[in-house]
Amino acid sequence: MGHEIEDPTSAPSSEYKGTTYYFCCENCKTTFDENPADFIGSNGSHHHHH
Repeated sequence: MGHEIEDPTSAPSSEYKGTTYYFCCENCKTTFDENPADFIGSNGSHHHHH
């Protein structure tokens, strides 16, 4: 969500496609878990349809 993570060892985290993402709070983690693609965008595919 753009917040600084002060201590990654105590921050909520999720793994998605082999990458671990850290969150400022459990609520952000839950939102990510529901739809990770919204957070990271189209991972490597740059096909934009207009």
